[in-house]
Amino acid sequence: MPAVLERFGSTFSEFTAAFHEGQYVLWLGSGISRDRVPNVYVLLERVVEHLRSKIVNDDADCEYRAALSEVLRLAGLGREELESVDFSMPAEDWPLRDRILSTLVTNYSRVLDVLVGDDKPEDYLVWTGLDVPNTYGSPDLEPDVEHYCIAILMLEGLVASAVTANWDGLLEKALGELTPAFGSLVRVAVKPDDFRMTGPRIEVIKFHGCAVRARDEEPEYRDLLIARESQISRWTEQPENRSMRKHLEVLYTDRLTLMLGLSAQDANLHTVFAGAIQDLARPWPASPPAVVLSEEHLESYHRNLLKITYGSNHQGNAGVIAESALLGAYGKSTLLALVLSSLTEKLSMLVEHEIERVWGSAAVRQLQTDLLGLRDLAASHADPDDPESLEHSAIVEFQREFAARLIDLTNLGLTVFRAGRMPTAGGGRYVPLSDRPIAQAVLNADYPSKQFGRLGVALALIGRGLASGHWSAVQGDSRAAGDGVVRLVTGQRNARVFFVKDSTTLTELELEGSFDDSDEDVLIVIADTEPPAQTRSPKSRFGRDGKASAGRFSVASSIADTASPDDLYEAFKLAGGF
Repeated sequence: MPAVLERFGSTFSEFTAAFHEGQYVLWLGSGISRDRVPNVYVLLERVVEHLRSKIVNDDADCEYRAALSEVLRLAGLGREELESVDFSMPAEDWPLRDRILSTLVTNYSRVLDVLVGDDKPEDYLVWTGLDVPNTYGSPDLEPDVEHYCIAILMLEGLVASAVTANWDGLLEKALGELTPAFGSLVRVAVKPDDFRMTGPRIEVIKFHGCAVRARDEEPEYRDLLIARESQISRWTEQPENRSMRKHLEVLYTDRLTLMLGLSAQDANLHTVFAGAIQDLARPWPASPPAVVLSEEHLESYHRNLLKITYGSNHQGNAGVIAESALLGAYGKSTLLALVLSSLTEKLSMLVEHEIERVWGSAAVRQLQTDLLGLRDLAASHADPDDPESLEHSAIVEFQREFAARLIDLTNLGLTVFRAGRMPTAGGGRYVPLSDRPIAQAVLNADYPSKQFGRLGVALALIGRGLASGHWSAVQGDSRAAGDGVVRLVTGQRNARVFFVKDSTTLTELELEGSFDDSDEDVLIVIADTEPPAQTRSPKSRFGRDGKASAGRFSVASSIADTASPDDLYEAFKLAGGF
């Protein structure tokens, strides 16, 4: 992930700035669920084996044999090769297995369109062969890093729309886990009527259908599962899809696009994209880029997408357009980097909002640099130290644990800061820093921008101490209420640090029993000035008077009493006993 963050700050800085402003729509494909649901290769092997296992050996006209033979012809097998396949042997043992399945992957929609006899429904290989209800619609499926990160970005108000070709319900499940307000915040659009639902600020558009709804309400949603070639080729022309198509075209025309795990090979998508820009091709040069692809390299269908998008402007600019679009990383790394980058950018802007009028732009840049250092240090723990020596599954599990810790720490820190209480232990909720881009949030009179700006300052000071080696840090855990939001550790100190926005939240936190005011291993960082009348015992200016008691550091008071970030850092060390 550090390499992705580096690109965000250099070659893709214009993309990053626009993303932080909420300008991008996410277009999602099967790649974001590849570690939770089987890939196309595995699914096609399942279809082949389903047909093979159903063959009636003494029936020369067996419908399953006929269907399997048709599927194998799609794999390019000649007559002799086809006759050499032993249908009494499991497909996984066929000598030609890899060649067959690798070829079928590029023809998956034609495979799923093969009919099985006259009495089976047209979608038999989709519904029964793939076992859609239990493969994609199972309630036991768990969201992955990608789904949680997208959900966080949506709750942070940076992504309003996610368009997905995926049947699974993993993004919706991630959103439902992270916020109790799913019903009022999120609109899931599978049918045209779903667009009539007003109120939610987040939308998930499932233009190829939803397996979860098809499992629960089969008569209404089964036919909406799009996978077969005959469906894809007719999709854009069918009257019942007109509303969905128009909605997708508007999003592609009016908004910028970030594609994650989506190959964009299907003909109906090409038609949507072509219709979207037929009257208004994207200009070149484009700043920020109209399309960004979270891929490590471009395939022919990606290049075709860029050609469609930029129209006549693509001619003579194909190379530079491709460079502007190719991010060079897959979904997990991209999305984790976007979460860390977005949170840091919000805090950086809040720091500027609070500090520039006091100390000027140079001090702001110094504190923002400290915040970036803290971000980069966190990012360095997102991947294992030696990934080349590990299996893919071990790397994925490592990233999942990192994402879970990030969610827990953010929820812990912001719940304590805002409400003066510990969140439900291991509850898995996520409290956003703001529910809209920060430039909009600060315009809301009820948004505590000053307090959050001071929180950003405090985190910058911690980042400076980490960068200089003055202390190390151990993140808190919602399951260990008394351990603080973070522990700062030196050779002589092991301070449990809590961040609160004001004296009221401090009182709430103490009444809850999260810390003991006589515990000298506790440091309370208060964003606002702490009124003397609400302090239970007199403190020295920076929170220490030689008696055994919790340290206090008021960010607002300390900014007023110091002349620079350097002085403020020294005051913080003094208050914490470092």
